[in-house]
Amino acid sequence: MMISQTPNMFLIIFIFTTFVCLSSSSSIPTQYSILGPNLDKLPSQDEALQLFQLWKKENGRIYKDLEEMAKKFEIFLSNLNYITKSNAKRRSSSTYLLGMNKFADWSPKEFQKTYLHGHDMPKQLGHVKQNNLSYAGPVSLDWRRRGVVTGVKDQANCGSCWAFSATGAIEGINAIATGKLISLSEQELVDCDPKSYGCDGGWPSNAFDWVLSNGGIALETDYSYNAIGSTCYASQVSNSASINGYENVYPSDDGLLLATYLQPISVAIDASDFQFYSGGIFDGPNCATDSQYVNHAVLIVGYDSVDGEDYWIVKNSWGTNWGINGYIWIKRNAGLPYGVCAINEWAYYPTKKQSASRNPSISFM
Repeated sequence: MMISQTPNMFLIIFIFTTFVCLSSSSSIPTQYSILGPNLDKLPSQDEALQLFQLWKKENGRIYKDLEEMAKKFEIFLSNLNYITKSNAKRRSSSTYLLGMNKFADWSPKEFQKTYLHGHDMPKQLGHVKQNNLSYAGPVSLDWRRRGVVTGVKDQANCGSCWAFSATGAIEGINAIATGKLISLSEQELVDCDPKSYGCDGGWPSNAFDWVLSNGGIALETDYSYNAIGSTCYASQVSNSASINGYENVYPSDDGLLLATYLQPISVAIDASDFQFYSGGIFDGPNCATDSQYVNHAVLIVGYDSVDGEDYWIVKNSWGTNWGINGYIWIKRNAGLPYGVCAINEWAYYPTKKQSASRNPSISFM
């Protein structure tokens, strides 16, 4: 069943008259509340319009005129259909859920243009193949609990995920090495990294290269984020953190597990289906199982399991009002050549010298 797509002029009149009627009373059934992820049944068009009104209020949406609002309502209806159909197919309580989040009036094309940028893949660094890996670490780990992960940030309407993934990895290794967690500047990377494309995408590896050549990176408070590319002024601010280099993670489930046990890991992934994620273990049903294609960069900060399913704890950069307070759980040990949506293939970690060896419980056989 699809909610009907109403002709535009009639829809404008319908929205106007319905909003006037709804302003004095009426409430949507609780099972359709956008405050929760339980959208697994299609509402009527009247109920969908009430949902739209509530969603607009909660997200502070103001449209320039009724015509724009009608267009956005049509997109909202289409997304609502997609979300309810997807949720109705859930196999278990741990299966991922979709919800009407802050992107509910964005078409997939609009979303991809702003947030998802696929560029030429960088060359992988050389790494020795490790056939037998012995892991003696815990069955679950969360670097947030160890005080090496900053709060979830928001890249806003700028395709700068690569910079947030890179700073997150540097923040992590710097906190592990120094015992002090500091928030680093994504804007400095957006403005200054010549190999990347600012708000039009880039690679964490290029960001690491720039930090190495610059001798470090500034604090967030010294070079604040504004979500647009501008003139680089790195020479006018002090570096507050540095790295000694960076490495590829061996591209496998075990390789990524061992690396994550050492520190938070920067990864690239195909995030084409991330738009409405709201909870559960994401298994990338629309990602090609044999593809290395990626269009988004995030940060793995740990791993865990629920109901027998293993997952990565992944920090995103779309604010706390997306996903699980800004995070997504991505299935691991899926038996796929590159992991779910290629999460195993493009993983990096920055290095920083420390006075003592770490994590002796990991051994390579």
